[in-house]
Amino acid sequence: MEETSMEEHEQTLETEVAPALIAVHPTQQSVAAAVGSDLRVFILEEGCSVALVDDSAGPLHKDSIRAIRYGAKGRLFVSAGDDKLVKIWSTNSWRCICTVSSEKRVSALAISNDGLFVCFADKFGVVWVVDLDGSHENQPLVNKKAVPLLAHYCSIITSLEFSAEGRFIISADRDSKIRVTVFPKKPLDGAHEIQSFCLGHTEFVSCLAFVYSSDCPEGFLVSGSGDSTVRLWDLTSGSLLDIFEVGAEDLYSLMEQNRRAIQPSLIYVPLLMAR
Repeated sequence: MEETSMEEHEQTLETEVAPALIAVHPTQQSVAAAVGSDLRVFILEEGCSVALVDDSAGPLHKDSIRAIRYGAKGRLFVSAGDDKLVKIWSTNSWRCICTVSSEKRVSALAISNDGLFVCFADKFGVVWVVDLDGSHENQPLVNKKAVPLLAHYCSIITSLEFSAEGRFIISADRDSKIRVTVFPKKPLDGAHEIQSFCLGHTEFVSCLAFVYSSDCPEGFLVSGSGDSTVRLWDLTSGSLLDIFEVGAEDLYSLMEQNRRAIQPSLIYVPLLMAR
């Protein structure tokens, strides 16, 4: 009884602080926003919202949405959260082509570059993979189930990313660890080869991203953390290449640059959520 009460209390606290989420299409064709359990998509070129098509009865999500993202060069969109549902959408028709149930609440998402696999992490630190082979935007996939890919041993995973060529899947957690795992040719059999660990953060890792150059087309890994640092990593070896300490003024400057970069999309968000 006591454990049940504590779990309910934790769920209540997390529901209260569920963040507003924004995802922008790779070519800025559309912007998606989630507040609580409400999900909206706005087509920028046409200046109108999208009618999301989901054959399941009831609301799109029944609890707070914790992760949204575009993938496969913008062909797919995925939403997931505290209702333990992972919904995969075709951005051509904005129809839900697959709904997968998770055993636990979802904390992070990633989509393979070829669009054949969707990965999601749950609150117990397990990363699951869904095979989308045979999917079609006008014919939803049924009876699809996720299978475990890898685990962080009870540490909540905060971010998931695929490397540019799809060779690695990178996972970060609240215990300051970043793990680089070789994405196998047969993901449904699990991912058992760890390429490297990127260790050095002293607080939770909040986000992952890649930066690219002509000298390194596969990209460098960038991580942000609650320790107020942004770190640059060599993905293959896990070596720390550079570190940037973010002060209050630096944080404000970065936020302002980010705001300006996506301002054309964000100006529509209040209108989007009001409709």
